[in-house]
Amino acid sequence: MTGQSRKTDDILMDRVETIQAIAQANTEQLRLNQKASGLMVLDMKDARDGVKDHAHEDVQIRNDLALKENAETINRLEARLSSLDEELEAAMKEKG
Repeated sequence: MTGQSRKTDDILMDRVETIQAIAQANTEQLRLNQKASGLMVLDMKDARDGVKDHAHEDVQIRNDLALKENAETINRLEARLSSLDEELEAAMKEKG
């Protein structure tokens, strides 16, 4: 920052938006995990039935990539939240 702190209300608004984004990303992660579980069931069924070429292999690859990317998004948002918490703490000390 350039020596001038942001208002506490602005920090809190950014914090609320970040928490909402984390919740949304966590919901997406749950959806992707459920999809991955379903694909694992299909793998087990194919193995039981002796199927060699899995019709859902491409879907599984895309889902695995989406899981990884979404986990990175969650990590980035959590780091942002931590930064906002530090900024908020500093602003509160400045006020007090």
